[in-house]
Parts: sequence; structure tokens; C-alpha cells
Amino acid sequence: GTVRWSSLSDLLFAHSAYPPTQADAVFFGPDSYRFAQLIEAHLQQRFEPIKRAVDIGCGAGVGALMIARARPDAEVLAVDINPRALRLTAVNAELAGLVNVSAYHSDVLGSVQSEFDLIVANPPYMNDDRERAYRHGGGALGEELSVRIVGESLPRLALGGSLVLYTGVAIVAGEDPFLKAVMPLLGSDAVGWTYRELDPDVFGEELDKPGYERVERIAVVALTVTRLF
Repeated sequence: GTVRWSSLSDLLFAHSAYPPTQADAVFFGPDSYRFAQLIEAHLQQRFEPIKRAVDIGCGAGVGALMIARARPDAEVLAVDINPRALRLTAVNAELAGLVNVSAYHSDVLGSVQSEFDLIVANPPYMNDDRERAYRHGGGALGEELSVRIVGESLPRLALGGSLVLYTGVAIVAGEDPFLKAVMPLLGSDAVGWTYRELDPDVFGEELDKPGYERVERIAVVALTVTRLF
């Protein structure tokens, strides 16, 4: 597939051309910019050192590169199940002159070891009938992968470490199925968390697709979870 270039602050990102039709397309779009802003805001508020960080489902490498540039001392892993994403992330890191990024093939955190001071993720959150990797989140309404990332990430946070998850949720009858699913994981006194809607209504045209008949809107949300002890 052909490659497109996009810039984000002073970084350049190679990614798949639009519309991304191939199953292994690597997406870069409005979500990428909002995800980058979320990470930037988190890093500005965090003063403790970040020794190890990981970007889960790195795609074009937006999360990994933002962290690597802001924290040159950090070892930053970029993981994805899509080999094309890993290639593009490696290219984008090299172009940016960031030597502290390594790309690894991993299903969530399955192939990487030990604990992290920062885990970031911008997973696919749609229910895609063609199950394209960059879009398909699984579950009833695309929330399954996001829930799984929370479940796998929390035990891997170092003391004081944070998970910063940017995702989308399909709101049904005023209820947020993603928040409902992760609440049991957030009930422990060992973590503190914040959850907010960044945009109440995105991708309205998707609501006409099969499976979305009961969905009122798709909201973009940010969940930040910090391990307190």
C-alpha cells in the first residue's frame, strides 16, 4: 500500500494512505492528534523519572515518539500485532533521531517483560464487520480490546506508574459499557484514576452501520490510572 506523511508538532509520521482499506493499514488521523495532546499533558504534570514506557498498539508510533522525545532517558517500547505498524514506527523513530524507541511484536503486553512507569494506548474501538486491525476493537460494541488493555496493564505498572488510555465508547441508553466493564478493575485502593470525555460525539456516520442500531453516540474518552502503592 502507499504511504502518506503527516506532521505532528515537529515530528513526521509515515502511515497508510487514505482511505486505509488493507487489513494491515496503519491509521493516522484526528485521534492521533488528540492522543498526542493527552500524553503531552500527562508528561507536563509528571515529575518523577520515567525509566521504562510502552505504547500498546503503537500504529505509526505517535505515543512512543511523544514519550521518547520528552524523556530522552527513558527506554520506550512500541508494541503492535501488525508488522507494518512496527516497520513504520521504526522508520518514524529513526527519522526523528530518537534512539530510545524499540519496536516489538506483541499482543498487548504478552511478549514484553517486567514493569513500566508509563503505559499508553490508543486502541481501535469500533465494531468493524471486516475486522481490520486498526479499527476493530471486538466485543459487542468495540470495547473488548480497551478493557483487556486495562486488565493487562494495571498489574504491570511500577509504583507511581500510570496507564494513559485514549479510546472511544459507544453510549447505549445513557450507559458507558467500557466504564462499566473496567470499574471492577479500578476498585482497588492501590490505584487512583480519572476518567473524562474528550469529545462527546465522533464518527456519527458510523451509527448507520450494522450493530450500532441502539447506539446514541460514540464518545472519545481518556482513562488515566496511577498505581499508588
